Amino acid sequence: MSAEALVNQTSDTAGLSNQMLPVDPFRSLYVHFGMLLGVDDFQTLDAYHRGKIWYHNAWLHGQGVVWGLDVSLPQMESEETEQVVFLGEVKVTPGLAMDAVGRELLLEQAACLNLAAWYEANQDDVALQQVITHDEETGDVIFDAHVTLEFHSCLARQVPALSESCDASSTSTAYSRVVETVKVYLTAGEYQVPQVSQYHRLNLLFGLVEAREDDDGKVLDSDTDVLHAKAQILAADDSNKASLCHKWFTQFAVLDGMDITPQGSLDNSQFGSFPQQPPCKVLLANLHGIRLHKQQQSWQLVDGTVDPFVRPYLLPTSTIQSLLSGGCYSPQDLEANLPDVPENDAGGPRIDAQSVAMQGTELINMKVVGTPLMKASVDAKGISVTAFDSRDGWVHCVIKGVNYNSAENRLQIELRDAPAGVLVRLIVKGTGETPILGRNRIPLAGGTDSPAGSAFQGNDFIYMFKTRSGS
Repeated sequence: MSAEALVNQTSDTAGLSNQMLPVDPFRSLYVHFGMLLGVDDFQTLDAYHRGKIWYHNAWLHGQGVVWGLDVSLPQMESEETEQVVFLGEVKVTPGLAMDAVGRELLLEQAACLNLAAWYEANQDDVALQQVITHDEETGDVIFDAHVTLEFHSCLARQVPALSESCDASSTSTAYSRVVETVKVYLTAGEYQVPQVSQYHRLNLLFGLVEAREDDDGKVLDSDTDVLHAKAQILAADDSNKASLCHKWFTQFAVLDGMDITPQGSLDNSQFGSFPQQPPCKVLLANLHGIRLHKQQQSWQLVDGTVDPFVRPYLLPTSTIQSLLSGGCYSPQDLEANLPDVPENDAGGPRIDAQSVAMQGTELINMKVVGTPLMKASVDAKGISVTAFDSRDGWVHCVIKGVNYNSAENRLQIELRDAPAGVLVRLIVKGTGETPILGRNRIPLAGGTDSPAGSAFQGNDFIYMFKTRSGS
């Protein structure tokens, strides 16, 4: 169940009826003197070059957003109430992405989709009914959704064409161009980001995923080999670490590469040897807590947030090169940038107090240093947020959700409402019944300047800050 917004289409274009221009990266035209060229020859010539670049993009770059494509729920100030209200649309700005078969997806102009019209058209759909909730007091409907981008083709520019006299159905004109465009989709439900499957050994070596276990809870042999290699690297002398990293990186890259196969059959379609089969959609954002209120005979958008951080992203090679250059430091330089940890500390994760910051009025972000967090332990039960109001005193802030970005080692707390007071007190627990744990299953050791934490009892990270200037 989805709604779509077709963009980039001019008045002189027509749908391609799901037909695809030929793609053949391994068959090219062999031209010789006096050769009679026909339609098939020109299609072969075109299919080779198109297929080569898409094949390269698909396997060596993958899918993701390249630039732009910001997703928002536009708002404006009401002249009557002087309050900020939603315009009732999902808006996607111009930008570029690449899908899983290597096709460039260019959105040349902003695309907007009316949420009220979308809901009216799809409210009886089973997929939407499975994710929707109803507020009995207000009659509001609340649901999550996600926005994706998909490749689309249109025919354009009709030109005179020869027709056979014996074929009465022939026309005197035919389309001479194919315009590559996109469709923007709104689909009910939150998009579930798939677990990393390709290059699992390398991801495990770099600490981005956890080791896999069999039905008996035993770590798989292939993952055990990676853990042993990582332990060998960590235990080696500083002078040997780089060579060991290169050795194991190469070995696990080879093993991971041999496990990768295309999703389709090599002989069943022109995309058979590509990583995926069309259609391929690129995720742009999740929409959380979309709340529609019925006023008179129409639905009005009254609440909702956009999460664009679930989208895959592609960085230019030159940028990656510059970022990797930042890793050219000696072990002594690395130690100088790490916080001082007490000698008898068990190695639990810590939070950098200098990184705690409010984003907007309802998001609190912070950086985790040291051991990455165990995602299963990252829960609102291990966090407390209160705000001090000069009239009501300390007031608890309801936590709507807690997110942990393992790639950036960053923790984010989403509040249901903005803090009632200027002064906010944040407690992330390393003690009690539900402490936040590291992947080594050791409780949070507190802040970077907190005392040593044991393997069973950590320290709470406690921090107070002001949301805005005031007394």
